[in-house]
Amino acid sequence: METKKPRVTWITGASTGIGRALAEVFTSHGDTVIASARTESKLNELCRRISTAHGTCEAMKCDVQNEASVFEAVKNILVLHGHIDVLINNAGVTYFKDFIDTSIEEFDHVINTNLRGTFLTTKAVLPTMLQNQNGLVLNILSYVVKEVYAKSAAYSSSKAGIEAMMNVLRSEVRRHSINIVNVYPGAVSTPIWRQNQLEKYGNQMLTPEHVAEMLYQVSIQPPSLMVEEIVLRPQGGDLQLS
Repeated sequence: METKKPRVTWITGASTGIGRALAEVFTSHGDTVIASARTESKLNELCRRISTAHGTCEAMKCDVQNEASVFEAVKNILVLHGHIDVLINNAGVTYFKDFIDTSIEEFDHVINTNLRGTFLTTKAVLPTMLQNQNGLVLNILSYVVKEVYAKSAAYSSSKAGIEAMMNVLRSEVRRHSINIVNVYPGAVSTPIWRQNQLEKYGNQMLTPEHVAEMLYQVSIQPPSLMVEEIVLRPQGGDLQLS
C-alpha cells in the first residue's frame, strides 16, 4: 500500500542510524521529509543525495533539548508546508555505564534528550494535528523497556518514561484520529554502539534499513486501523553485549 498523497514527515535525530534510514525510506516513497538534528552538515549531505522526483528531503537544525529550538523548527515547517502529518521521535543518546558510575550530568543529558525532547517535539506538533483531526506520532523506544539490560539505567528510564507518556497521550487523542505508535527495536547496528561492539556483534543486529522499511509500512495503514505497539528484534533474540 502506498500513500495517496505526499505527507509532511518530521524525523528527529536524522543525521545517523535509524533516523537517517527513515529519511531515506520515507523520501523514496514520496513524502516531504524534514530531517532534523543538532548539526546541519550531515543533514545537508543526506538531503542532497536522497531528494528525488518522488519525494524531497529538507534539512533543519533542531536541538530537541531546547524548547525554543523545537518550537522554532515547528514554526518554520508550518510556514513552509502548512501542516505536519507524521512526527517520528527518533533523537536519542545513551551512556553504557553502571548506575553508580553514571554522573548527574550524563543522566540529565539522557533524560533531557530522550524523554523531555520527545515531550517538546510532540507538544509542538500536536496542535496542528488536532486542528486537522489527523496525524501519526512514531516513537522509537527500545527493547530495554521490556527487558533488563545492564549499564543502561538512565537510557532505560528515559525510554520507559516515553512509553508511559505516550500511552496516556494515545488515550487522549485517539478520538481525534491521531495515532500514537511505540516502537521497540532490539539491537540495531548504529553509531550508538562502540566500534568494538559493532565489529563483534554487528552481524547479529537489525539493520537501520530494515527497521525503516517496516515503520514505513506501519505508517501507511488505513485510518480505521491503529497500530499501538511494534516490537522488532534480531532473529537470534536478545544480545547481551560486553
